[in-house]
Amino acid sequence: MNIQVAVLCDSAVEYQNRLCILGTFDTISTHQLPATKPQCSIALQILWTKIEEGTHTIKTRFMDEDGNPTLKTVNSTVKISIPPTSTFLTTNHILNIQQLKFTRAGNYLIVIDIDGNMQAEIQLQVLQTEEKS
Repeated sequence: MNIQVAVLCDSAVEYQNRLCILGTFDTISTHQLPATKPQCSIALQILWTKIEEGTHTIKTRFMDEDGNPTLKTVNSTVKISIPPTSTFLTTNHILNIQQLKFTRAGNYLIVIDIDGNMQAEIQLQVLQTEEKS
């Protein structure tokens, strides 16, 4: 398996097996804390090979810079069945998040585990900036 895309973005949709991503980001700048991102998405594109056919678990964990969870872990499963005429299969996974809240500035990490093994990390930093007078 190969994670081809793992991003935090403003929005993502799947259209005719295509992953459509709008506005990837890794930094949130805010004048005031707590800060809320009204809507965002985590978008993944995973390539699977024939030897990986079967059911797999995908776990998405959200942590602060101290390794403490900041959101509830999201668990999902995917069943991979590759057509006989193909040598691989690509799947798209979108996790939509509403009202993502940050109580403090700092570094955050989104970890993607597949079948219990860490496969990708998405870094995010929240910066508190001064208001311009």
